Amino acid sequence: MRINHNVTAQLANINLKKTNKRLTSSLESLSSGYKINSAADDSAGLAISNKMRTQIRALDQASRNAEDGNSIIQTAEGALSELEAIIQRMRELSVQAANDTNILEDRESIQVEIDKMLEEIDRIGSTTEYNGKGLLDGSCTRVVTYSENGLSTLSISEGVKAGKYELEVTKLATPARNSLTYSIPSEGVSMLYINEAGIEIASTDTQADVEARIMDVCDKLDIEITSGSGSYTLNLETRATGTSQFIKLDGDGITKSATKGENAEYNVTKGGATGFSNTVVCTADGNNLLIEDSSGFKMQIAVETLSVAHGTAGAGTSAALGKKVEISVYDTGSMLLQIGANEHQTMGVDFPEVSCRTLKFKESDGTSLVNVCSREGASKAISTFDDAIRSVSETRAQLGAYQNRLDSTVASLDISEENITESMSRIIDTDMAAAMTNYTQESVLVQASTSILAQANNRPQQILSLLQS
Repeated sequence: MRINHNVTAQLANINLKKTNKRLTSSLESLSSGYKINSAADDSAGLAISNKMRTQIRALDQASRNAEDGNSIIQTAEGALSELEAIIQRMRELSVQAANDTNILEDRESIQVEIDKMLEEIDRIGSTTEYNGKGLLDGSCTRVVTYSENGLSTLSISEGVKAGKYELEVTKLATPARNSLTYSIPSEGVSMLYINEAGIEIASTDTQADVEARIMDVCDKLDIEITSGSGSYTLNLETRATGTSQFIKLDGDGITKSATKGENAEYNVTKGGATGFSNTVVCTADGNNLLIEDSSGFKMQIAVETLSVAHGTAGAGTSAALGKKVEISVYDTGSMLLQIGANEHQTMGVDFPEVSCRTLKFKESDGTSLVNVCSREGASKAISTFDDAIRSVSETRAQLGAYQNRLDSTVASLDISEENITESMSRIIDTDMAAAMTNYTQESVLVQASTSILAQANNRPQQILSLLQS
């Protein structure tokens, strides 16, 4: 028995400290709900959970971003819905004006209403905005420029990435040709058929009469007519593209010959090298050229005149053999939505400019192209409004596709956030049942250690009693 060093008390004290520390940790876990309250609790778990927490917060914000994007699109789509209603009304008025029961004053009154509606279209296009950002004024769309070289219009899909492209004609088209010799009948009527369209030729007709009827039917064919002695020869050929088809001719008592056309070939490159990893398909329809591949790239080009193998068809600028057209696509105007938790996880949204100019209602200088003060003008206006309705409907359909994609994005982000939250919970959240069990155990041990320490501290008193006796 010793007095200077109470080893038993020291051992009891050490165990009491350890038990108290575990009891404190259990109390902290129970009170906070977290089993990791400091790096010392689980350093690896803390690092992993912090990365998960960062991802969760970013996913939550990305989901809100996508919902904000949906709100923007709904704003633009609502404006386009009103624009379409206005155009429908103008078309209705044009149909009314095309009726010859109207006098000039009636048509002028209709024109006044249409003019006011045109002003409203420009107002809606220029003032539709979200959070101070214009949507339909052209500030949120991609910019496409090209060297003319025979191009008249160009449209591109969303799959066309920003960059510089070159279009080159590598093979000229061979037009489909046909010719026939016919005679104006001495009496009665004979029939001439061009591509299934019938043309009546009467004995009283002149060459000019027949030529005018043929021109009405063959507005997409180049026609040359030379006269003979009592008969006439027609030479017909398709314009520019060839399109690999025949011109079909038939009639009473005619002689004919035909050759099949062949398509031109094109090469599209990006930045001096082939710009596609997949097979590119080029198709021509009239003077329209469509270039597309399976990745979503689609570029539609209207060429003023495509050159043909025997020479340029028609007048004006043409896309000749070896001539290159440079096309530049800029994404500077597109609206980018951050719809992911990490860098570059964005979605581009294009809001096309909507105005009387872009809808072909007015010239660039503001001159109106819609005039229903005559039957001919009203009929032309109907066609113009049909094109505009089609354009606005396509834009609304595109915005609807954006909305559907964003809805799917929000759902996907919410699911990802839920799954990561569940994973993080398993790392940092307290299992209350297990923690309560540990707390009860450590509490009993603390009480036991305290009791043993008290008894160990009484042992020197026993030695003192021995000395006194």
